[in-house]
Amino acid sequence: MTDNKKNIVAFAQPSEQTTPFRHGQPLSEEVMDTFLPETYNDFVSFIVQRVGEVYRPLLMEFVEDHDPPEDKRLALELNLFWWRVLYDVSEIENVSFVEDFCMEYKQDLKQTPLMKAWLEEWEKASPKFYYIGHKFGANAFVAVDMETEETVEVVMIDRRVKEPEKGSIAVGTLIPMGNALYFPVTGFYYFDPEVSKELARPLMYHYEKHMEASPVLEGFVHVLSIALQIERMILEKTTPSSLS
Repeated sequence: MTDNKKNIVAFAQPSEQTTPFRHGQPLSEEVMDTFLPETYNDFVSFIVQRVGEVYRPLLMEFVEDHDPPEDKRLALELNLFWWRVLYDVSEIENVSFVEDFCMEYKQDLKQTPLMKAWLEEWEKASPKFYYIGHKFGANAFVAVDMETEETVEVVMIDRRVKEPEKGSIAVGTLIPMGNALYFPVTGFYYFDPEVSKELARPLMYHYEKHMEASPVLEGFVHVLSIALQIERMILEKTTPSSLS
């Protein structure tokens, strides 16, 4: 990561409650230490407690139907969880986890209105497919949005989570952290580079087809389903059968 992005000390974000969070403006280290991990952990726990058990049966049915590699099942389930959170927020009137969270923590949020503006960015986020490019720090890399071809700089805030490999296609939901940097709300589900080479062309075909015909979040899950089926076919084709 460049030095000017590491050594942010000035608080440059606006503090008015009505002003939106500005993705390109830096945050002070003090503010970032509050947002990540404290507010992040509180907000994630709040949502999981609210709907985790409600969503899980449907999500697990999707996982079982697509039978991903064992070591990637949890990453798929967690990414599906956030897809479903965002889907409900976009499709069901009066559903806002941010508003509910702010009501519960209203005393704390009164002192830091910027925090609410940042949390509202979560409900504007959308799961996407990214092509993973070069690293520019110990836990940071460039990713390209496969739909818009926009380049974003991604920081893995949880170093226990495995990073996607360069050259892979990855699925994730990115949240802004100021200074034009983003972090995934949970670890990416990614297709290894060899699978990604075969996946890229059919993925883009189905991406364009479903995104034009369906609302964004519905189109996404259709494309994800197709991508997982293609991944399974590629892996079955390249994995030698065990000797009987």
